[in-house]
Amino acid sequence: MSVVEGRSAVICSQLVLRTLTRCKVRLCVASGIAELKGFRTRGQAVERRLSAILTADVVGYSRLMGEDEAGTLTAIKELLAELVDPKAAQYSGRIIKLMGDGILMEFASVVDAVHFAVDVQYGMTKRNADVPEPQQILFRIGSNIGDVIVEDDDIYGDGVNVAARLEGMAQPGGVTISRNVRDQIRDKLQLNLEDLGEVEVKNIARPVRAFHITMDEMAATLGSPVIVKDRSEPTSSFRIRLATIVGVFVLLTGTALVLWSPWSPMVERALAERMKFPLPAKPSIAVLPFNNLSNDKGQDFFADGITDDIITDLSKISGIFVTARHSTVGYKGKTPKIRKIAEEFGVRYVLGGTVRRAGEKLRITAQLVDAIKGHNLWSERYDRKVQDVFAVQSEVTKSVVKAMAVTLKAREHDRVFQKYVKNIEAYDVWQQARAAVEVPAPENIERGETLFKRAIRLDPKFAGGYAGLSFNHAVKARFGYGSSRQDDVERALALAKKAIELDPEFAWSHIAMAGALLANREYDAAVDAMQKAVAIQPGGYETNLFMGFFLFRAERPKAAIRHLQVADKLGRVPTYRFLAFLGISYLMDMQYAKSEETWNKAIQLFGLVKHHGLYVFLAASQVALNKMEKATATVERFHRIRPEYRLSQSSSLKDFKTTKFSERIFGLATKAGFRE
Repeated sequence: MSVVEGRSAVICSQLVLRTLTRCKVRLCVASGIAELKGFRTRGQAVERRLSAILTADVVGYSRLMGEDEAGTLTAIKELLAELVDPKAAQYSGRIIKLMGDGILMEFASVVDAVHFAVDVQYGMTKRNADVPEPQQILFRIGSNIGDVIVEDDDIYGDGVNVAARLEGMAQPGGVTISRNVRDQIRDKLQLNLEDLGEVEVKNIARPVRAFHITMDEMAATLGSPVIVKDRSEPTSSFRIRLATIVGVFVLLTGTALVLWSPWSPMVERALAERMKFPLPAKPSIAVLPFNNLSNDKGQDFFADGITDDIITDLSKISGIFVTARHSTVGYKGKTPKIRKIAEEFGVRYVLGGTVRRAGEKLRITAQLVDAIKGHNLWSERYDRKVQDVFAVQSEVTKSVVKAMAVTLKAREHDRVFQKYVKNIEAYDVWQQARAAVEVPAPENIERGETLFKRAIRLDPKFAGGYAGLSFNHAVKARFGYGSSRQDDVERALALAKKAIELDPEFAWSHIAMAGALLANREYDAAVDAMQKAVAIQPGGYETNLFMGFFLFRAERPKAAIRHLQVADKLGRVPTYRFLAFLGISYLMDMQYAKSEETWNKAIQLFGLVKHHGLYVFLAASQVALNKMEKATATVERFHRIRPEYRLSQSSSLKDFKTTKFSERIFGLATKAGFRE
């Protein structure tokens, strides 16, 4: 047998051993016995398992915090996001908890734990190359194998305590391991080890044999998951043959065990049966807010824009299910467990990342995880100029689509990767404007108008600026915020037309036209315009939400309900706007029980006691159901807050294709006790 064949045999045996270890199988090769270990039976209060444990802490944390608290926290935050988290995913490690200046992690594979430790330390060396020594952040790392007690998402036991003590023995930038770890990696990784001998460990009855990993040049090769033989030991044909025999034995015996052993990777897997929503048939993904790592909080809009654009691009692909941005916005600035995200939103894949902008320099990191398998599918870091942000967004989207094995339809490629703006400052201002007009109050519309005009000045060919300004004029026309309704309608129509001329593949251009046509009381034409937006972005939450809105305004409630149900699936987390649109559609379709349920849910979730439309429609539903006592109570509750209110003041009863629905609701609300 050749040396190459022998190495392949060793690699094969180790890969199988790793697989079986992750399946909670401990193999005793010497005796040829495979022992199942770590199973938990129903009803047991305590779960135990054999794990590779790793602890790390920041050297001189108190000193660093005392000298520059903000800078230290930012630097550590960057390290976690850009180095530790991606490496943890790469080597299937699970971060149990962050403890101020320390980290506790668990690995299924000892080899993976040591790979991670050495890779992180070399990554730290590179990052510190241009940093003055007093400002450098260094880790000490300790690793041990031991039996741990599992409680909720935490682990305890002597195995953890020993790892923590080994960490304290490590040199700054170094790694110290136990004898158990040494024994598992000695023929698998080429590392120079310094034997520290038997050392007394606090709160541990027996001495621990400890080894320090010498961080020589050969260790730098550990970024590749290739198993390397220790050069200090002689290679013989006998050992190669033995490795081959062992590999075959393990493969034959292990395969049978794997068939019925539970798969348990250390990156916690999401389980379909625990998901809050049914897992969609097509590839499904939740995009977490990209965290702003800049010291400037003003860059939050920039980071949010990147998140929003990636979601928008993915929602243009019919073969992908992507949750709405508002669903995950609550996780902004947090580091949630991937399992939790996947189970909360009923998705298979989770994408997250970070953004750091400093002057004209830009750093973006992104990572895609298969939550069902517990594997990191793809991760990348982009160091670019700020003006290249749109190219980076496209690269991220392409990588995600490729990793999820999604095939794009004929026109989808151009729609996804054609960027609608080139001026980065205009893009930034546009994001601020959109946020400003989220609630269409007069003062918000005025601020939005100022920002949209600024976006147009910065980039006269940016369709988004014209679409946003059109939207503003349409709102002013519908709610009477402007001095002349007709002038606002004409401006809304002209600006929407300009947006479509500039970019007919931009969904918001057509949404703006739909809004302008609605303000002009062209209800069916508004629906037609909105259909073009849905065709561009079929999997978009907002496109389906607004399609429902324009449909019920055109008094087509059944079609409205269908699109709103799509939006509900994409949104996962109901908004008041969604519930209001759905409640009106049910009421218009005479599904009074569902209408009452929807309005009650809105009250329960949002407590909007001053919103007249909610109570008018709720009371109307209750009267239609012959629940007069409840209807009367609803009206009385509202009148205690708004005693001056009259039905004639309600803007919610206006802007329908005919007066039929408005008159019906007016009559029902009057019976409930509302004053005309």
